Amino acid sequence: MARSAPMITVPWDLLAKELEHIPMEIKLHLIPIINMLRTSDKQLASETLINSSITRVEACLDRTWEVLNSGYWKDVPIEYRYCYSLCVAVKAILLEFQYEINAESFSDKEEKKKTVLRNIINQIDKGILLGAPLPNVPNLLTTIATKLNNYCTENFGATNLEEFLINHQENSDLISNYPDRHFERPSMQTFYNKIFVPKLPAILTDCMSHWKALTLWKNPNYLNKIAGSRTVPIEIGSSYTEEDWTQHLVNFSEFLQKHVITNNSEVGYLAQHQLFEQIPELKEDFEVPEYCCFSDSEEKDVEASEVDINAWFGPAGTVSPLHFDPKNNLLSQIFGYKRVILYSPVETDNLYSYDTKLLNNTAQVDPVRPDYDKWPNFRKADGMTFHLKPGEMLYIPPKWWHHVTSLTPSFSISFWWH
Repeated sequence: MARSAPMITVPWDLLAKELEHIPMEIKLHLIPIINMLRTSDKQLASETLINSSITRVEACLDRTWEVLNSGYWKDVPIEYRYCYSLCVAVKAILLEFQYEINAESFSDKEEKKKTVLRNIINQIDKGILLGAPLPNVPNLLTTIATKLNNYCTENFGATNLEEFLINHQENSDLISNYPDRHFERPSMQTFYNKIFVPKLPAILTDCMSHWKALTLWKNPNYLNKIAGSRTVPIEIGSSYTEEDWTQHLVNFSEFLQKHVITNNSEVGYLAQHQLFEQIPELKEDFEVPEYCCFSDSEEKDVEASEVDINAWFGPAGTVSPLHFDPKNNLLSQIFGYKRVILYSPVETDNLYSYDTKLLNNTAQVDPVRPDYDKWPNFRKADGMTFHLKPGEMLYIPPKWWHHVTSLTPSFSISFWWH
């Protein structure tokens, strides 16, 4: 019986060229598999051949995984990250062929197909998270993942999720003591002269009211439709400075239901993740603010592609401990409320930063519950507190210390640039 047309299609000539960028120890195993898949012989491939090919690719992934997890991430040779992406793409194609070969024997084809497709999406997300965009087909993995996620949503039904419970009274606790640092839709000149050059924190209002994200993302069913089958990294625990902190890769739909919509004693936070590189269709719902074009370098203005965009999504109670970043930051609130406590770089000696290389940008002091006996100089620290509301941006200058608490379920986007 003829097999159905494959869902996963790739430009084989370009994919074959990727073999030039990977280590020889892996290339030797992939060449015969790719040659088999790119020719008509794949229609005649036996179950045994497909299964043995999957086993061989999994061995290549295991070997690549060892390299990716040895030493510091920044020191991983780029060819092994290319290798991981390529192996994941090949495995995804093999898994689909394996399903097609055995489809007639399954009593519940649709349920089995859903399981297989979600397994493939999981594999591809690991390739996106751990690999690197392939030089000749940089969007290959994101394109495949989007297509399969859309198919799962359209053909297997979407989960009907409850709305996010955001019940926060805008009372006196949310009124800032710095009204002069609030700017309603500042002009580029005003932003540059009164905010960017002096390097002072500021709340910007009415700058993102046209973003579709402000209305669409409040609906968990919309987020679930776009990203439900995808695998994302989340932080588990009160904050990254505590012993109970760890990281997990989880299904986005599971994260929504277990950590954001319902109360869970175990706090889960999708924090500082480049979600919009992984799921680019979400980029259509917002824009990079024009203010990010100003640069601290005299050489050039900043291009949108040079802005690091990160997602921060989680329930009430998530905490980013007091720390600083080396870049300019526009923290943009999509929905929910956050409290941000800031300290100027001149206060650094009063904040007791960790003396380890890994945490030297993080303070040991908790500004919400300070232990003055342990950190006596903190009494001298002069801080600023802002409450970030839906549709507002907070400019955080480079090297400014900030402690961030989600007061409700919250979704924020940070734009970092030099």
